[in-house]
Amino acid sequence: MTASEPLDSLKEMIREAIEKIYPSSDVALEEIKDEVWTDLSRIYYKYEDEAQKRAFREVMREIAEKMREDKWETVYKKIYREEQKEKNNTFG
Repeated sequence: MTASEPLDSLKEMIREAIEKIYPSSDVALEEIKDEVWTDLSRIYYKYEDEAQKRAFREVMREIAEKMREDKWETVYKKIYREEQKEKNNTFG
């Protein structure tokens, strides 16, 4: 038995204990993704006419293009600005 074997065994026991305490993030991620799809579905179907639905699809396309270009920050900033405008209109 090498000196590292007991340490490796201890590390494995700790890792297993942590996995039991904290569920895998992949499971939570899949659940959250399902929630996001549900939210997107609600947004899409709240629009009644084709022009609104087309605008939704175009926004989604713009977001996808920015993400492909690795420009998530641009998307985030736009979302943030819109949220701030909404808050200012509500409270101002």
